[in-house]
Amino acid sequence: MGMNQTLALYTKLTKKNEKLGRAAFSAAFALKAPYFRTIAPVVKTMEPHRGVVAIKKWWGVQNHIGTVHAIAIANGMEMAMGLLAEATVPKDMRWIPRGIQLDYVAKTPGDVECVAETSPEDWAKEPPFTVDVRMTGRLVKDGTVAVQGIIPIYVSAKK
Repeated sequence: MGMNQTLALYTKLTKKNEKLGRAAFSAAFALKAPYFRTIAPVVKTMEPHRGVVAIKKWWGVQNHIGTVHAIAIANGMEMAMGLLAEATVPKDMRWIPRGIQLDYVAKTPGDVECVAETSPEDWAKEPPFTVDVRMTGRLVKDGTVAVQGIIPIYVSAKK
């Protein structure tokens, strides 16, 4: 089982110049799903079973009390999940999210990291199957969990 095209592009771009490659890949990934552009994301990690997206606090993602808006965080969570899914799903399979369940447990006064993680056991079932992707929003500065939840995804054979 080889690397899918999205993961291959991420690997190629970040191998030459990590910072510039991440910026270029982040822009390209956001073009694939344009609503991701609204949070100005930076992909920090794309690998099997892990995706990480950074969101800088700026006026475009703030709510009325000056913290990072809940929907901006949900957007980052979905992007992190998408990175994980693209890096993990076998080349002959496809995936789609089936919902999102998030608990907002702390304010997000600064820059945010959205982390999606699964384990190999989550993906060891016979397809089609549903995987619960556990996600946490973390403040970059101190690691405080601000948002936690799951994004169920459905994985099936490509047509």
